Amino acid sequence: MLSIGPALAATFSWSGVLSVGQNITVNNLTLSIDQNNQTGQLALIVENGSNILALIQGDGSTRVGNLTISFITFNEKGYITINAPGLFTVGRPVGVNPAILTENAKLKEQVANLTEEINALKSENAKLMAQIDSLKKENSQLKEKLKSQPNIAELNARIVNLTKENRELKAQLANLTTKYNQLKAKADFLSQQNDEYRQIIQQVMNEQSSEAKQSYIEKAKKERLIGSVLLKSIVFSLVVVGLVGYGLYRKKRAWELT
Repeated sequence: MLSIGPALAATFSWSGVLSVGQNITVNNLTLSIDQNNQTGQLALIVENGSNILALIQGDGSTRVGNLTISFITFNEKGYITINAPGLFTVGRPVGVNPAILTENAKLKEQVANLTEEINALKSENAKLMAQIDSLKKENSQLKEKLKSQPNIAELNARIVNLTKENRELKAQLANLTTKYNQLKAKADFLSQQNDEYRQIIQQVMNEQSSEAKQSYIEKAKKERLIGSVLLKSIVFSLVVVGLVGYGLYRKKRAWELT
């Protein structure tokens, strides 16, 4: 809805209601509604391409260029009011497929859980590596003692036990490494899916905002054409005035010489 105030005020305004996942285009800006998954609070995001110009969490207002944007949340919806001293274009709201948003949220949660599990495996892997290094060091020390100690049988038995423990730890390390690689591959796949859903959402937003952008381009072309005609008229007037002045100067000069 676009409403124009009194002529003396020269104020233009627009009001509308959006749900989570919807957006509108205002001139070359994109206004979208998002929600904090933890607190459930709604937020209004003002973007110019990939740059975030303003973020209103809960109720509030901001100024972007000559636009004054107010945002109020009620009953899980965002109520937006835009005021400006001049005309501006507003694109129609775009609804993102709820199934895509739900799947996107699930993928984010899975990636976060897998990241935590991978970090835990890395920590356990580091502990096993430290134990292996300790056993190698102890094995080397026992070999050195074996050269100087007479009880060779006891030392050999100790070395055999250490070698067996070392082999078991290596097997555990191999299993953990395999599980780590599997989890990492799954996390990479889910991250790729998450990027694909983000690209789909961005493509939908871009397609809906193209009509508003084309209107803005046609308006700029008309204004440029009017400016060009005015400029040519001024140049032609200056040329005519110059020619008339030059003719008068020549007549005056000829009269002075006679």
